[in-house]
Amino acid sequence: MTETLPWVSVFTLSIIVIHSLLLLSLLLMPAVSAFTHFEPRQQHPITLTPDGKTLLALHSTAHSLSVFDVGSPPRATPLLIGEIPLSSAPVTVKARTNDEIWIANEAADSISIVSLSQGIIIDTLRVADEPIDICFANNKAFITCSQKRLISVFHATTRAALGQIALDGITPRALVASNDGSKLYVACLYSGNRSTILSEYLAPAQPNPTNSLLPAPPQVGLIVSATDSRINWNVLDHDIAEINTTTHAINRWISGVGTHLFDLAMHPDGSLWCVNSDSLNLTRFEPELNGHFSQHRLSRIALPATTVSHFDLNPGIARATTTHAPSIALALSQPTGVILNSDGSRAWITAFSSDRVAELDTTTGAILRRIDLRPTGSGTEAMRGPRNLIMGNNRLYVLNKISDTLATIDPTTGSLLSDIPLGSIDPMPSTIRQGRGFLYDARLSGNGTISCATCHIDADRDGLAWDLGDPGGSMVTVIAAALAGHSQTLINKQLHPMKGPLITQTLRGLATNDANAVDTATGTTNPPAAVATKFHWRGDKPSIQSFNTTFPNLMGGNLQPAARMDQLTEYLRSIVHHPNPNRNLNRTLRSDLPEGNAVSGLTLFNDHAKSHCIVCHDYNSGTNQNIDDHESVEKLQPIKNPPLRTVYQRAGLFQPTAGANSLSGFGLGSDGTGSVMPIVHPYSLDILDEPPLTNKKIADLANLTAFLLSYDTNTAPAASFDLTLNPSTKSNSTLLTQLGTLESQAALGSSALVAWGQVGAKKRKFSWSGATSRYVPDDNTSPLTRTALLSLINGTDSLTFAGILITESTWRGVDRNANGISDQLETAPLATIQRDGASLQLHWPQRDWYPESSPNLLPPWQPASGDLELDGTVWKMTLPTETQPTQFYRLRRTW
Repeated sequence: MTETLPWVSVFTLSIIVIHSLLLLSLLLMPAVSAFTHFEPRQQHPITLTPDGKTLLALHSTAHSLSVFDVGSPPRATPLLIGEIPLSSAPVTVKARTNDEIWIANEAADSISIVSLSQGIIIDTLRVADEPIDICFANNKAFITCSQKRLISVFHATTRAALGQIALDGITPRALVASNDGSKLYVACLYSGNRSTILSEYLAPAQPNPTNSLLPAPPQVGLIVSATDSRINWNVLDHDIAEINTTTHAINRWISGVGTHLFDLAMHPDGSLWCVNSDSLNLTRFEPELNGHFSQHRLSRIALPATTVSHFDLNPGIARATTTHAPSIALALSQPTGVILNSDGSRAWITAFSSDRVAELDTTTGAILRRIDLRPTGSGTEAMRGPRNLIMGNNRLYVLNKISDTLATIDPTTGSLLSDIPLGSIDPMPSTIRQGRGFLYDARLSGNGTISCATCHIDADRDGLAWDLGDPGGSMVTVIAAALAGHSQTLINKQLHPMKGPLITQTLRGLATNDANAVDTATGTTNPPAAVATKFHWRGDKPSIQSFNTTFPNLMGGNLQPAARMDQLTEYLRSIVHHPNPNRNLNRTLRSDLPEGNAVSGLTLFNDHAKSHCIVCHDYNSGTNQNIDDHESVEKLQPIKNPPLRTVYQRAGLFQPTAGANSLSGFGLGSDGTGSVMPIVHPYSLDILDEPPLTNKKIADLANLTAFLLSYDTNTAPAASFDLTLNPSTKSNSTLLTQLGTLESQAALGSSALVAWGQVGAKKRKFSWSGATSRYVPDDNTSPLTRTALLSLINGTDSLTFAGILITESTWRGVDRNANGISDQLETAPLATIQRDGASLQLHWPQRDWYPESSPNLLPPWQPASGDLELDGTVWKMTLPTETQPTQFYRLRRTW
């Protein structure tokens, strides 16, 4: 039973006014020493139930589903009436019915099935790596699993698995069904633009530097179109797949839509609409790209003809290499969401990096209105980051990812009616949140159309290579050592500014970038302290702060204050990688991967006589941060030893052999070359692939490949794994074995373990203690053994067990506001009724409670009606006393 407070009554002729007011705030920072997170890549984080009465929004930072009553007539400010804990990194929410809700958990590789009436997860479905979107069609649920490049299919009502659909597309994400449900459309985020790489051995020489003090530039590769006569492989442009929802066959691929496809919408006339960005990476050199390297569009795909028409979201905005305020005031950058109104005459999009929502005429593409969501007069520190939106009840509801707020807009007037917190807790420290906005804010660029995240989408990568060399630049000196030859002698490496193509690297997992390793052959620190901590492919950036020059040199903006760069650093260092899906749940290596035996591959990786891998690629991050002898790997200029943690995400995309089909134009190497695992680069000390290539060597290479595809990401698989037990599954041997692994991993300190749901017909939470092998309840009663806890699950009860990041153990456990008081022992807030002029207002603290009303103290109690306002830390609701002479009110918990 959900906890409630005693009622208060309101009478028209007899007014109770309480002047004392308890002002409490639950928007507290968690009392933990560090904050880490997965930075969930939200796809469709907001929706309405089919009846339009309930708004569902993902509070991804807090791993929870926020449930809002939108009112009838619709409220200007939705009322938060529920907060349901979810598994790690929820990114999409879809309502199958008014009660059954499906959520895709990106980091947990699962689908949570939620009952709104019970307020808990009632089932958990396991899917392949990184589920992103959900679409119901033909009585089936289709789920994109982005890293595995496939769609998992389930029966929508029985939840039985119906198979998988393999996709020849990179990072499939957004889904939409045709109007009749017979077809499914799947957009690929990293679909590319058919650019590819001509290797440094085949490319022509670079032009002469414009800086006469520079030496001749190095020989480098060249980014070209796949139609270039020198390219003899086919780079696929698989933008959108059309799938038959009955047979699961891929009917065709649609091309020519864009480089990065963010979202899809279906028009009533049957045409398909897509918001996307198109990258200009065929343009060479940073000065030529400065101020303009990406275009943002809304595209119409006529069906069945697949004719593509593009509407520029920034018409008339020219490239700017210095800040141009009029352009910044109009720009629409990184369109992550799109919906169409009921007759298809209007499209509404979210410009994520611009803090704007825009309305477009779908006939002409004209931008009719831009609605600014950022508070007037504020800067990056108040960035909203509108991620996606939904329309209903003559309202536009917008989920803001950066601020974790919900905005409500009147679509008729375009006025912003409210902008309120998504939930009652905010686990993210303010400095990290401000640094978060700094990465995504396109208003820091010259014309407002580009940000750091234009290439580092969601603090990750873009799947492309760019030539950001500068013919007018200067030489850079970096300290290094010949560690491959076991020399600790420091030497100066001279780096030319005309560096050639380099693929975009992820910004995730940077906290491990400054860790040293130990050379297993010599026992010495590898690298020496003077060599450690290098960023970028060439190690030419000693810190994240040193990327400040990117703002004026590439984005056309201004150098940023050092304090802002410090906040950016704190934010980036808080993001962790997802676990490697090729490892076992207990973090051990597998011997049965399709590529080979990863256990044997580890032995080879460590075998100094055969592979020499460990000398340059330590276990912590996959790199020792050193710039070693580039000639030993047959490179023509110095390159930092690259990390290996994301090899599993990028392998197998590039096939640069005559006549081959390549999903991507770029491979694993620094410049986008390199396709053959495990030895992407030749190595003078490596004997694994020296002729003759015996069967033993072939097996060794396969096993080494399997290990590289299993390289640890510094995040344990148990740190984002979940399962749900109910009376019919609590004896399931497979689930209990998985639960045992979660318990043992938590005891080892690889992760933490929490449980939540319903036991004894009451919502409860528990935290696993590895020291006592007990589950600690949220009411300070005696800890329970697993057997004792499972014995409590009866009737409609259900408990979800989740391995989580250690830094989340407090606020995702039994103390959600991290104030040192167990949840069930929290003091209830005080609700008061006060007169405001001629009206009455119900006041209560901004906490995890909301008001319900009843005319006679009898069920059903309903969410109270009235205009809602957030005043600092206090909610105020104007009560409709004229139409309801007598009404009783009480507060109910949101969780």
